[in-house]
This record gives sequence, C-alpha cells and structure tokens, in this order.
Amino acid sequence: MSIHKEERIVLNVGGIKYETYRSTLTAYPDTMLGTMFQERNGSLLHPTKDNEYFFDRNGYAFRFIIEFYRTGKILWEDPITSNNNNSSSSMVTRNELYEEIEYFRIPYDINIDSRRIRFKKRPAEVIDVFVLVLESIIDIALQEWRGDVKIYLYEDMISFKAFFDNEDVSSRQFAGTNDFKIFKRMGYKILNSFAKNISEYFKKLISGLQWDCYHFDRQIPQVTLPHYALKISFTTQYSSEILEYTKFYSSLKYLNVEH
Repeated sequence: MSIHKEERIVLNVGGIKYETYRSTLTAYPDTMLGTMFQERNGSLLHPTKDNEYFFDRNGYAFRFIIEFYRTGKILWEDPITSNNNNSSSSMVTRNELYEEIEYFRIPYDINIDSRRIRFKKRPAEVIDVFVLVLESIIDIALQEWRGDVKIYLYEDMISFKAFFDNEDVSSRQFAGTNDFKIFKRMGYKILNSFAKNISEYFKKLISGLQWDCYHFDRQIPQVTLPHYALKISFTTQYSSEILEYTKFYSSLKYLNVEH
C-alpha cells in the first residue's frame, strides 16, 4: 500500500476534529468523501491548514458517519428506545443523522420501527457529482496544456466521446471518462436542464474559460441519436497574467528583456 494512501487526514466538522486515513475514506468511492479524496482529485482539494479540511456540518452526528467508513455500519440507536439517556447517540436525533447521511451521500439502509428506509442520492447531489467529474476532466486538460475539451453525451449513453485538442481520449484511463459513463442518461438530462447554470459556475471558477453547449436532435440531418456537444476552451489561462508568478517570467521583467 502506498504512503499516499496511508496519508492521515483531519476532518474538522462543525469544530469537532476527526482524524482518519485517506484509504479509509476512498474505500467507499461512491460517497462524497470517497470521491473527494481520490488521488485524481488532489488538485481540487483546499485544506484550511496542512491536511485539515473544514465542513460546516453537524460535528456530533458526523461521529456515526466516520464509523460507517471504519465499520461499514451506522452504529446509532434511537434515543427514544435507548435505555441509556446519557449515551452519545442521544445527542443526535434521527432527523439530524438523516441529514448528514444524505449530505455525505452514504448509501445505507437503517431499520427503524420495522420500516426499511433507503437513502438514495437526491437530484441535487447527482448534479454535484456530475460537476465534480467535469471539473476533474478540465483540471487534467489544464495540466496537459490543452487548448480545449470536447465532450459528447448521448441520450441513451450507448456511446461517449471525449477529446483534448481533437485527440480522442475516450478510452484513456483517467478521471472523468469512465466516471461520466456511470451517469448513463442522467448526464444528458443534467445538461438538458442545467447547462447554462453549470456554464456560469465554471466561468466564475476559471478566468477566461469559454463554454459552448450544442444540442443535436433527430430533426437535424445525419443525427441518429440526440446528444449534447460540449466544448470548453481556456487558451487564455496561459497568458502573462498567469506566467508573471513564475521565476522565469519574473527574471525577464527584472532584466528588462523584451517578450
């Protein structure tokens, strides 16, 4: 096991700190923290200090969330039925626990009062994951100094295409290509409803980004399957505004070298 996977991480949840290993969280890749701490998303993380990350959530209820990562179980008892009124579980109500389970996208069933309650990703959470995957692809393209990204999402998701500067990277093993496929028809539907909103988000996130999203349906000649063609360009990211922070560029300015 790599040293990176055994990296210790501090989660500051509402002022209460929990320490764990990165590998403990990534063992559940479909959860929010499991996705967040994947190695491929390292450049997207913003610790408050060192390896500490702050979440403005219920720090008491999070105890049961972190135990899920460690044991695969939600170790909680309903305070009403618990004989120990001083137990830590009595500090957290059922509704409070539900809120944290949904927020952190914990795929867990809890049997209470003989009723089976299944927690599923709400639409808002699916959109968040979709945007995170898209953000990963953009980040990789920026690292490779690519001028643009093109993504094609089809209505039935039979096929998926991704291009960096017209190079087909659909089959490449990197964050995003396989992740997009898990959305199936949802990716198409998300763009159908929120393409403009997602565009505004990324334009604020990345200076100079250009976003074009085109819809093709069966009324257009030679189109057999409705799809969205998404083109993201950010050539201005490598302008002097960015380069002026490099030692090389600063030296040129100091020496009054024409550039």
